[in-house]
Amino acid sequence: MSLKFCPKCGNELEPFATFCHSCGENLGTRQEYSDHRQDTAVLIPTPKPQISSTTVEYGTFVNRLIAFIVDSIIIGGIGTLLSLVLFVSWIPFNIFNPFESGFWTLSFPFDWFIGFLYHWLMESYNNGQTVGKKLLKLRTVDEKTLGNASLSKYAINNIFKSSPFLILDLIIGVLKNSEDPKNRLRIMQKTSETVVIVSK
Repeated sequence: MSLKFCPKCGNELEPFATFCHSCGENLGTRQEYSDHRQDTAVLIPTPKPQISSTTVEYGTFVNRLIAFIVDSIIIGGIGTLLSLVLFVSWIPFNIFNPFESGFWTLSFPFDWFIGFLYHWLMESYNNGQTVGKKLLKLRTVDEKTLGNASLSKYAINNIFKSSPFLILDLIIGVLKNSEDPKNRLRIMQKTSETVVIVSK
């Protein structure tokens, strides 16, 4: 690669000139340095992304269902322990279930809150994995970057988990996304722009 202009005086140079005819600047060393930089730039490998969008494997319905069952068992255990510690039988009025009397029973708002916190915090601060997803080698990630999603996206994704609305979320999601190659099985997953992928 030859210089077109003298780096010292700016004079236009002849092709492959070794000296500037205007100021006498030695151009040989500058051309060698320029050629060396060009050669080494070609040899430097470009970093590859950790996950390629063309090779990513999305979680199947069966694997995700098994992971959800594992997580539900854990959530049930946590909820039962908390209910035994926080709720005592001699309190006559249960704010979570006002139509029941006597012993405090697990009810929808309490179950939903525990389940939401579990899924949201685990996915947000555990590389997109709950205990069930980790056992099945699954991760919930941002569908565009395939990296960890934001706290708000994880919150939207898990808003109906551990609630009766999950069934409706699943039915609408499957009907609307029946041919979706990313296996977004729930409508809230599509809304939150997250996908479940297989963690290699």
